[in-house]
Amino acid sequence: MSFDSEVRIRGRCEMVRTSESGHEGMIALYHFDRSTAAQKVRLSLAEKGLAWESRYVDPSLSKRDQHDPEYLKLNPRGVVPTLIHDGMIVRESQVILEYLEDAFPEPSLRPASPYDRARMRLWTKLVDEGIHVDSRTIGQCVAMRFVTLQADAVTLKKHYDAMPEETRRDNDRINNEAGLDSPLLPGALRRFKKIFGDIEHTLADARWLAGNTYSLADISLVVYVSRLESFQLSELWDNLPKLKDWHERIKQRPAYAEVIEKWGDTTSPARIQHGKDALPKVRMLWAQLDANVLSTSRNLRHRCDLCGR
Repeated sequence: MSFDSEVRIRGRCEMVRTSESGHEGMIALYHFDRSTAAQKVRLSLAEKGLAWESRYVDPSLSKRDQHDPEYLKLNPRGVVPTLIHDGMIVRESQVILEYLEDAFPEPSLRPASPYDRARMRLWTKLVDEGIHVDSRTIGQCVAMRFVTLQADAVTLKKHYDAMPEETRRDNDRINNEAGLDSPLLPGALRRFKKIFGDIEHTLADARWLAGNTYSLADISLVVYVSRLESFQLSELWDNLPKLKDWHERIKQRPAYAEVIEKWGDTTSPARIQHGKDALPKVRMLWAQLDANVLSTSRNLRHRCDLCGR
């Protein structure tokens, strides 16, 4: 298929401005509205004031644009986003964010000092270390699985068979079939709870995650807080006021409204209801994490007492 026929444009297509590094050319982004990975890239483009052409990839089971052979030539993993800049293909959201910083360094979304840049990258690396996968797990277990439950067996088999990555396919099957009883859900919640606690601790001494500069660290993490919020789970971090304030401050930035809210990441009535239905079970799992940590701590102290340490 031709993705040009699926284009949804916010404004007109035009040449982007010349950056200080001299890079020039049209920017096109293959994406879809609710993708957290694509949201990060759209936030960066908006913060930098870059014009870009939208090439919308419809991931619905009836379309599956991400598995189209033409798209797989651009992105063999069959995921979004994919950035095209002056004919050059750049894949993977965190790589794209760094690429945009190198190609269009002003306004900068990296802190000025080497130390704060290192702090920034400690946050951004969490995405590829698992938080993105964990977000997908939570989303499927809470709400998105219901789309697959409504699909016929032939359509669902085609969808799974077309997925290029075995691990992603296997995780999806587990989460879609088991839902809130998925063995992958407690671990995903545990890691999010740890990261949310780390964010709260960091913001006690700084306005932003990498110091006093709004950076790729904030852009990379905020989309996951918004995603869990869309699944009606925000009460889980009611006891983290600094995280809540940080999230709200980012949502007030013009870029957030332009490329997240206006791009249709609005919670559907069905998602709201699925989230409300799931909240008691998720709340219980979230609370058990504290109990498990306390139990483990007590056991470790007991073993240390026995061995005289």
